[in-house]
Amino acid sequence: MTRKRLQIDWDELEMALTWRTDEGGHYLDLTTGEVVVFTGLDDELAEGEIDAGLAEGRLIAIEPLPSSVEYGWMSEFAHSVADRALRRLLEVALDGSGAFRRFKDVLRDYPADRERWFAFRGERVRKAAREWLEENGVESTTEPRRRSG
Repeated sequence: MTRKRLQIDWDELEMALTWRTDEGGHYLDLTTGEVVVFTGLDDELAEGEIDAGLAEGRLIAIEPLPSSVEYGWMSEFAHSVADRALRRLLEVALDGSGAFRRFKDVLRDYPADRERWFAFRGERVRKAAREWLEENGVESTTEPRRRSG
């Protein structure tokens, strides 16, 4: 497969892969490398433009990662926590509906582990973005920014 070389805005691609909504969607423009958003609420991109872009092969829909992927990351992170009490709190938080909110609420009281979670999650999201680009025949001419959290 021939690779399309593009300057990618990693922050936008990572956001598109983790933003779950029933309204609109995100698309990668293969002519500019830009991540474009259609919310259905504004005129940033008319629905007809999206349909045309998809039909022409100029746009690729960016489907968000399933919530089960991020849930798996949270579970993996919880198991990596050295503090037994915190690890147990996170494991309990992950049980049942509302797990995402409870997980974040638990970490709010543990700032060092919260920062470690954001770094851990950031690494996983960047890896998922690289894999998405690879699967879609895109080679980025830029690297993602390194963040501490």
